Amino acid sequence: MSAGVTSCPNQESGSKTVKLLVLQPTPFCNIDCDYCYLANRLSTKKMLPAQAVEMVDRLVSAELVGSDLSMVWHAGEPLTLPASYYREIFAALSARRYPFTIRHSFQTNGMLINDEWCDFFHKWSVNVGVSVDGPASIHDAHRKDRAGKGTHAKVMEGIRTLQRRSVPFHAIAVVTAESLLHPEAVIDFFLDTGIERVGFNIEELEGANKSSSVAGDKVSNVRRFFEVMAGGEERSQGKLTIREFENARGAIKGSHVQDCPSPDLRNEQTMPYAILTVAWDGSMTAFSPELIDASSKDYGDFILGNILRDPISDIFDSPKFKQIANSIEEGCKRCAQTCQYFSVCGGGAPSNKYFENGSFESTETMYCRSVIQIPIDIMLTQAEMQLGLSVPEDRPVQTA
Repeated sequence: MSAGVTSCPNQESGSKTVKLLVLQPTPFCNIDCDYCYLANRLSTKKMLPAQAVEMVDRLVSAELVGSDLSMVWHAGEPLTLPASYYREIFAALSARRYPFTIRHSFQTNGMLINDEWCDFFHKWSVNVGVSVDGPASIHDAHRKDRAGKGTHAKVMEGIRTLQRRSVPFHAIAVVTAESLLHPEAVIDFFLDTGIERVGFNIEELEGANKSSSVAGDKVSNVRRFFEVMAGGEERSQGKLTIREFENARGAIKGSHVQDCPSPDLRNEQTMPYAILTVAWDGSMTAFSPELIDASSKDYGDFILGNILRDPISDIFDSPKFKQIANSIEEGCKRCAQTCQYFSVCGGGAPSNKYFENGSFESTETMYCRSVIQIPIDIMLTQAEMQLGLSVPEDRPVQTA
């Protein structure tokens, strides 16, 4: 990739297609993670099944759905609502016989997984993600129940149930200060438990989470963490795939273009229509899903309208949407002009930029440094060593 890239497509050049619809069926969560970005996770309000179907119908009527639509049930704990709730929604969506494919995903803390849920996941080919930060000593430091007790043992019951029932799943682990101190324990956990896919999210400053245990941590500590993860992935001989390295290898092999990606290859978080996030009551935002429950001095909140009440065309024509979109676009351009990693990340995560740097128009963040730049460097170094090439101490990253 090249730091000489000077621009990226503006918001009018990308296709007006919703690729990812993130739905919050309820804000309620049955546990109390101290790094959660959601402020209202004690609320037991819920989206009505008919409303979930109506939202998709409205996107279809607005001609915003292409050949496929990913629907992620997230934000709050989606499994606190019964499987029957989702059966009603999924059956109604299936009966619509839309001219596109719907792919459903759940991101869950794993505490409530049982055989009934496994039957449901199998029937509807649901993609399942389970949040688990590693061994109990690391996981339970931040992921506690409402009585202040660790949740690791219960999460592992859920994971073992998925494995026993042959339900494919991946893990999401938040990297905290404890993780950085004990990377060997983290990788040994994922290798020993037989989890096949894991992604690592650095603990971030977002929404209700006003501090991060890794903020200000030395880059060398994060680098060492990912070096240990890379060694573990290699040691697994293909049994464990780590998302950050998989993405890095794809970039190195040429999955991204040399200069600014085409609209279809750009980071979806910087594209105005690609990701929509809808709260239980129909309140909607775009770009980063983490914006749904956040507030700010610049925008008040990031709600652009209500998908159940407002014409979708009015939402995307609103001054707030245009202001946010223009600021994100400016930040994208600045990244393109200054960062040699731009053709991999396509402009970063707007929520990280705003909450870390105070502006969508900013550039590098802790997220960029940790989960984009460091894994790319590690995979390039690994490839060069395998080829017997010398590794420059400070070489710019290049992709095919």
